[in-house]
Amino acid sequence: MHFPISSPADRWLRYGLLMLALVAAVLPFWVTALPPATDLPQHLGQMYLLDQTLAGARPDLVVTPWFYPNTLIYAPLYAFWKLLDPIDSGRLMMSVLAASWLCATWLLCATYRRPVENWLVGTPLVFNFLFNWGLLNFLIGWPLFCLLMVVVASPDSRRRSVLLLLVALLLYYAHALWFVMANAWIALQMLQRHGPDRWALGWPMLPAWLLALVWYPQLAANRKGSGVETGMIWDILPQQRLDSSYLVDSMLGSIHAEVELAFCTLVLMWLLVIVVTRWRDLRPATDKPLFCAALILLVAFWILPDMYMNTIFFNRRWLPCGVALLLLALPAPRLPRLYALTIGAGFLLTFTLVTVKQWREWEAEQLEGLFDAIAMVEKGDSLMGLNLYDGSAFVKGRPGLHLTVYAQVLRGAEPHFSFTEHYSGIVQFRKPPPPNPNVSWSGFRRTPAQVRCFEKVLVNGDEKIHAYARQRWNLIQIGATRTSWRLYRNSP
Repeated sequence: MHFPISSPADRWLRYGLLMLALVAAVLPFWVTALPPATDLPQHLGQMYLLDQTLAGARPDLVVTPWFYPNTLIYAPLYAFWKLLDPIDSGRLMMSVLAASWLCATWLLCATYRRPVENWLVGTPLVFNFLFNWGLLNFLIGWPLFCLLMVVVASPDSRRRSVLLLLVALLLYYAHALWFVMANAWIALQMLQRHGPDRWALGWPMLPAWLLALVWYPQLAANRKGSGVETGMIWDILPQQRLDSSYLVDSMLGSIHAEVELAFCTLVLMWLLVIVVTRWRDLRPATDKPLFCAALILLVAFWILPDMYMNTIFFNRRWLPCGVALLLLALPAPRLPRLYALTIGAGFLLTFTLVTVKQWREWEAEQLEGLFDAIAMVEKGDSLMGLNLYDGSAFVKGRPGLHLTVYAQVLRGAEPHFSFTEHYSGIVQFRKPPPPNPNVSWSGFRRTPAQVRCFEKVLVNGDEKIHAYARQRWNLIQIGATRTSWRLYRNSP
């Protein structure tokens, strides 16, 4: 490993900053009863269904075919599932993803000999909405994308070609979108090179493309058959994506706190100071491969649709990664190094403390009575989840959207919706199921006829909402709790 260092003390500084960043990023996942990650319970539910499928208890399900992408995350998650209790396995998976985010950018910083000040300033980007939404199979693609760039930086050799082939396959199995972005970057690198080295970058990507050609037609057919939206949808047009609030929510978008706007302002000011203080040598001091990668992701954020093939945040998911690469690509500003390091470390620690506070507030706001209600669910119960208060004053997004799936994870219930239906997990239906009328982001849209199809109903809301739920869906409460989460059954 080569570092742009002047002394051994500088090397130890880099390792010390990495350790500080790792502790700061992982801490929030271990100070709350549940991390507010929207899709995390669905991914854990996939682990429960995988056990059932392998044991032969679910003949209607099969393990996802080996050539399907977006499944790599389930290898470490299943290992954690076997070693720990379900809640802690989810915590550990989120912690590993946060740590790998920082380690990947740190490795790029070292390999491409970039200033550690810029890396440190970008570390709070790990607190972004991708973690809050629990997009685990996308998050595991980021460190592999960085690893691809590390491998390409090595001299042309047979060993590099083999490593490129392996990383390309891992990227494909991590997430198909990351594989596409990696190919876009590889194509740009090939255009800038000459001779045999140009083609040595391209051919290792071919085996994964063959897998993609087999998989994608099946995905398109399955998703169209499931009744979900598969077309391109632009909710926010490209010319509207430079709005400050949209940029803040796309770059971070995890907590309702002023620290997010403050950090985005810091990044913009940092970039401005770089341009002003390094104007004369900006171009030669900028790393071209890293800048090309940043440009690809930033353009993707600007022009791609908001949703495609039922994949949400189709454009927004690229901005945190693009900004991280942009900071690494540019030279350090001409500032006293101690001053720059203090700014970076200060914002990182501030973000950690504010995130811990907001997550603890979310726990008090959203999780009251959840585990007690789940404890009354019996294995095999068909369960309708009506989280009628899944928004939050402290955490952005929909952190409570799939909380009822913990009844499957912890008790073996059958929730009203599973990722199995959308072919986005490690298990899927043997035969395509009919469209599920219970798939809706709003519990208020469920009809009495839909609710009556389930043995138990898990409702979250205040006293007025519970009174409304009992009247609208004709429910009888199980137990006499007055908590936010309550368990009901249908009246005869």
